[in-house]
Amino acid sequence: MNKLTCYFRPPAGFFDQIRDISDKFKLTACTNRDELKSCLPDTEILVTLFAFPDAGFIELAPRLRWIQALTAGIDFFPLTKIKERDIILTCGRGIHKIYIAEYAIAAMINLARNFHLMFRNQLRSKWDRSIAQDEIYGKTVGILGLGSIGQEIARQAFALGMHVIGVKNTPQPLEWVDHVYGPAEMEKVFTQSDYVINLLPNTASTSGLIDKTFFASMKKSACFINLGRGSTVNQADLIDALRTKELRALVSDVYEEEPLPEDNPLWQLENVILTPHVAGVSSKYLERALGIIQHNLKVYDGHSGEMINVVDLTRGY
Repeated sequence: MNKLTCYFRPPAGFFDQIRDISDKFKLTACTNRDELKSCLPDTEILVTLFAFPDAGFIELAPRLRWIQALTAGIDFFPLTKIKERDIILTCGRGIHKIYIAEYAIAAMINLARNFHLMFRNQLRSKWDRSIAQDEIYGKTVGILGLGSIGQEIARQAFALGMHVIGVKNTPQPLEWVDHVYGPAEMEKVFTQSDYVINLLPNTASTSGLIDKTFFASMKKSACFINLGRGSTVNQADLIDALRTKELRALVSDVYEEEPLPEDNPLWQLENVILTPHVAGVSSKYLERALGIIQHNLKVYDGHSGEMINVVDLTRGY
């Protein structure tokens, strides 16, 4: 009997729901690299919340045929080796859309009301009613990456009375979005938006893509919210734009280097809100992931239909 290995600690009842779909696999779980190393030789399916500790681990799994990642981003997997081995890779696209969208909406409201400035005043016991107060109603949000998360942000923002524009690799009309631009027109999103939300994945074409050219094109009153990958933003240019008030403020959950080093200038800037890569964390995470796993396992087991969230290993998403 071949093995389905979970590289995370499954919650109570998780394996029972997998067995309801197929009893062909021995189910096991591992939570550290040594346990993973011992599990991989006879693993056919790997369901993982984490990347391989290093690319060499895939060589320990000669029977591996399918990896179900529970993350939306898969840039930390050894994609070249996975492609060479003709292993199926599916991701967790869509798991995060509700709570990352809620984070994005919360970020915009916090920035509109300048909560970050008032919180700093609270720590100083300072009463100051002169801090500007605004609203997101009627404002324009530009979303870089109109996948499942981007479209959910668009839906929620539209419901709150915002104008929504964005960028999609293959531009096409989308519900809740006033205008969809292609990648070559991305600067138009920066020039029009009051809030720019970055959801771009880390690929060869996006590395360091968002730089001073884009920041210089933004309104002085506009804000940047980074929820995609830290590597897609030129950090030095971002810091310069914040220092010179070329853009009003930043909310960032992802960084060029993580954890963010203690000496990074972002920590000290007054117009910045930083969170430690938690936008995609939720108590409902594995509950939502189970639906994707169940669907894909049914297809893998011979039921009709197609797997969802299959990664294009050439494009990297």
